[in-house]
Amino acid sequence: MDTIHLLLLSIVQGLTEFLPISSSAHLILLSEIINKEDEGIFFDVCVHFGTTIAAVIYFKKEIKEMILKISIKSLSYSDNSLFFNLLVALIPVLIFGYLFKGTIEHNLRSEEIIAYSTIGFGLLLFISDKLSLKEKELSSLKVSQALMIGIFQCLALIPGTSRSGITITAGLMLGLKGTEAARFSFLLAIPTIGVIAMAELFSLSGIIFLKNLPQIALVVLISFLTAYATIGVFLKLINKIGFTPFVIYRLLLGFLIILFWL
Repeated sequence: MDTIHLLLLSIVQGLTEFLPISSSAHLILLSEIINKEDEGIFFDVCVHFGTTIAAVIYFKKEIKEMILKISIKSLSYSDNSLFFNLLVALIPVLIFGYLFKGTIEHNLRSEEIIAYSTIGFGLLLFISDKLSLKEKELSSLKVSQALMIGIFQCLALIPGTSRSGITITAGLMLGLKGTEAARFSFLLAIPTIGVIAMAELFSLSGIIFLKNLPQIALVVLISFLTAYATIGVFLKLINKIGFTPFVIYRLLLGFLIILFWL
């Protein structure tokens, strides 16, 4: 494996995983630009572990509180609303991904799909941002609303959509504050990406990992560091800059793809 290529991909994955601009689109396009083939499942497993660990450490306080509530209090929804809402939001993508992930990857992994989904879902984020009341806290989120966010997350299987972008869009549609929509999206990323990484891990041979330990360490470390920094900066800036800069970026990226690749 090309170490420089892995380093670039790890940085891009870490930066884009939690920004509403689509990590899969950037990884596919980067491979096209530098004329390198997709690193495949091995790389996916490593970066997914790196970005998941970043989210777990960043949100360790919220995760600790959820665990304590489950272990000390009852399992009622009123006592554990965030935990149950995350669980409900996770279910749709597990079902949809299991049934259609292979079909989507074989039929929709193209520059044309990336371009149109980057533009289309970017515009949807813009509309949601401008029309949303943005007054609700996560504590007010209902199960049915969490399910809606989970259903929207299924769209992230389409390259160019952005998992964080579409779940934040859904949160804004429901009236969540921008930071609250982002927090729920990032917390939801932990089980979502974690499950994906575990599923991919079981499809690989242990020999592959033993032969590539240095590359594994590099990919996990770089994707972790960049993802952790990105989460912190994004949550601090979002109230000041809003989502419009990301929409503009998505539109420019989409039109550049159309101009140079289609």
